[in-house]
Amino acid sequence: MATPDQPPKAPYLSVDGRRLDAGNAFLPVREGAELTLRCTAEGGHPAPRLAWLLNGEPLNSSSSSSSSEDSSSSSPQHQHWCAEARLGPVLRDYHNATVACAVRHVTLPAPLNVSLLLDVQYTPSFMISRVPGFGFPITEGMAVSLKCEVDSNPPSGPVWLKDDGAPPVAQSADGTLNFSAIRREHSGWYKCTCRHPQGDFSSIGYFLNVRHEEDGEATQDPGLGEAGEVQVALGGALQLQCPSGGLSCWGRASGADDDDGGGGGGGGGGLEPLGAGPRLSLDRVVYQEAGEYRCVQGRRRPDLDEWRVPLSVKVDVTGAPEVLPANRTLSALTGQRLALTVRYCANPPASQLAWLTPSRALRPGDVEGSLEAHYVAIGRTPYCHEAVLMLHSVTLADEGEYVFVVRSPRGLAEGVVTLNVTHASSFSVPAARAQHQSAAASVLVAVLALPQLLYVRQTLCV
Repeated sequence: MATPDQPPKAPYLSVDGRRLDAGNAFLPVREGAELTLRCTAEGGHPAPRLAWLLNGEPLNSSSSSSSSEDSSSSSPQHQHWCAEARLGPVLRDYHNATVACAVRHVTLPAPLNVSLLLDVQYTPSFMISRVPGFGFPITEGMAVSLKCEVDSNPPSGPVWLKDDGAPPVAQSADGTLNFSAIRREHSGWYKCTCRHPQGDFSSIGYFLNVRHEEDGEATQDPGLGEAGEVQVALGGALQLQCPSGGLSCWGRASGADDDDGGGGGGGGGGLEPLGAGPRLSLDRVVYQEAGEYRCVQGRRRPDLDEWRVPLSVKVDVTGAPEVLPANRTLSALTGQRLALTVRYCANPPASQLAWLTPSRALRPGDVEGSLEAHYVAIGRTPYCHEAVLMLHSVTLADEGEYVFVVRSPRGLAEGVVTLNVTHASSFSVPAARAQHQSAAASVLVAVLALPQLLYVRQTLCV
C-alpha cells in the first residue's frame, strides 16, 4: 500500500553541532571565524527540499540535492532530512545578515522557515577627520576641530589623547575636539583610542602643528610630515586615511636590505604602489602586511611637479604565532644533503622554538649526528623569521614527520614537513604515479584559489 503524502515538522538549526533554541535569533560570531550550519527537518513524504538563503537570496542552490538513499527501512515520520552549510570566513559585512533555511514540500502551501541573525563581532577601525582639512596650515586663533569615528562591534566609544595624556579641550559626545581659538601650546601628538572586549586599540598618531604669524610661513603649506604607529590584531581590519588636498595614493616602503630575488635592491629602499585614493583598507590582516605605509601626495607648482610624503604610518600586527613550511612534503635519496625550511611569524615574539624529528627534539643551534638545527634568521617582513633543519646525510631512518613548534604568549603553532626517503640504488617514480601526484596538486591549488564562502549539501540523517 502506497504511503500517503505527509508534511514535515518545523525545522530547527544547529551551529557547529549545537542545536539552537527556537527563540534564539542572534548568533554571536567573531570576524574571520568559520561556521558549520545544519538545518534539520523531521518526517515528510515524499522527501522535503531544503535550501539556504542569505538575506533572502539563494545560496549555492545548484549544489543542494535531496538524498537518493533508500529510506524504506524506516517510516517517513521518523526520518530526519538535513541541509548543511559551511560559511567562512565570516566578514564584518555579514553583520546583521539573516541566514535562513527554507523547507518546501508538496503538502505545504508555503515553505517552513527557520532563521538566525549574524552578530559579527569585529575589532575597531578608526576614521579621523579635521576641519579645516588635512594639508591646510593651522595658525593661532583659528577654529579647528578633530573628529574620531570608531567602527567596531560591540560598539566602542572614542577617547582622545594628547601626548598620552588628556586633551586640552573637552571632547564632545560624538568624539570631536573643538578648538574655538587654537593656540600654539595645543600643538602635539593626538591619537584616538577605545576599549574593546578584545583589548585596547589606538588610531594612527597625528601631529597637530599650530603656527604663529611671526613664523613668516602662515600662508605656506607646512607639508605636514606627519608620522604615526597603529596596532592591528592578526586577522583584523584597518583603514588608513590620507590627508586631503591634491592627488594622493598609498604605497608600502621596502627596506634597502630586502632581497626580492631580482638582484636589484637599491640603496634606501623603494615604495611599492598599493593604489590611488586617500583611503587604504586592509582586511583580514596577516603578519606579512606589517611595515611602513606612506601616503604620497602630488601637488602642482608653477615650475615643476612636486611629490611629497605627508603621512608615514608604521603598522604593527599582533596575534598568535603562525608557521608555514616551504614544502609540506619532500622526497630524498639516501646519502643526499637536504634542508627543511619553515617560516614563522609571531608578535609578541616567540618564547620557545623546537624541531621535533622522528627520533629526537632539537632547539635552534643544536647538532645531533647528521642533524643540525640552524639558528633562526630574520625574514623579509617584520615579526617573521626563517628556521632551517639540515640533514647532512639522509638515511632510511630519517623518513617521517618533522614538526617545527613555536610558542608565544599568545599561543602555540606548528608546521609539519613529511620526508619520504628512497634508497639511492632503487630510486624510481612510475610515470602514472607522477601524473597522479601532479593532477592532485593541480586540484589542490585550484580549490585553495577559489573564493569559497559557502558549501551546501543535503542528506538523509540517521
